[in-house]
Amino acid sequence: MVRIQTLANQKGGVAKTTTCLNLGAALAARGRRVLLVDLDPQANLTLGLGVNPYAEQATTYEVLLNPERGAGFAVQHIADMLDLIPATLDMAAAELELAGKIGRETLMREALVPLHEAYDYILIDPPPSLGLFTLNALVAAAEVIIPLQVHIYALRGLAQLQKTVKLVQKLNPRLRISGIVCTMVDRRNNLSVAVEGEIRATFGDLVYTTVIPHNIRLAEAPASGTPISTYDPTCAGAKAYAALAEEVDRG
Repeated sequence: MVRIQTLANQKGGVAKTTTCLNLGAALAARGRRVLLVDLDPQANLTLGLGVNPYAEQATTYEVLLNPERGAGFAVQHIADMLDLIPATLDMAAAELELAGKIGRETLMREALVPLHEAYDYILIDPPPSLGLFTLNALVAAAEVIIPLQVHIYALRGLAQLQKTVKLVQKLNPRLRISGIVCTMVDRRNNLSVAVEGEIRATFGDLVYTTVIPHNIRLAEAPASGTPISTYDPTCAGAKAYAALAEEVDRG
């Protein structure tokens, strides 16, 4: 059965898109059939996989406008076991177009149903805000993975995200937070170590054992249009995402 996971955090700059991209690639490397869905008008996931968001192509914009068609028409093949539904930089206007649509919160869920048998994982990357795109991502998913920067402000913002998940559960009762992944970790920094310790003390087993280090190669990889596993498979970031994929795959 497909696992549909939304990578969510209402605070930007926490490596949410980086985690969606590289976790997806690492799961594909484990032989899982993976679909990445870019629901962010910034289209960073699309760009990070070497796809031009300005090109004439079907995107999540068309998927949301025509959910009855299913999302298959917008799928692009990226690599072995890895596909993408790209975003377009023009998506910001789509929220206005969709505002009056009946059932607008469930459009992505409806569109993805025909693809359930084709994939083991569908990972959705929404914007770092609570708008219609993020709401669609949460309603479509069964699991929320929270990338959490080991910074005190990011930790404080997590309470708001938990409240959001509880609200969305009224529309999607099966939704649950399946894990928290600590990102941008520098264990040479005392504050980083202290915040990570506080996160683990507060959330216990909900926090993945694997942490994503502060790693310059992770920042460089999107410019090449490839996942870190392709850009530099021996670096600390690539090894961390491979380990995270193993944890996620164990359920």
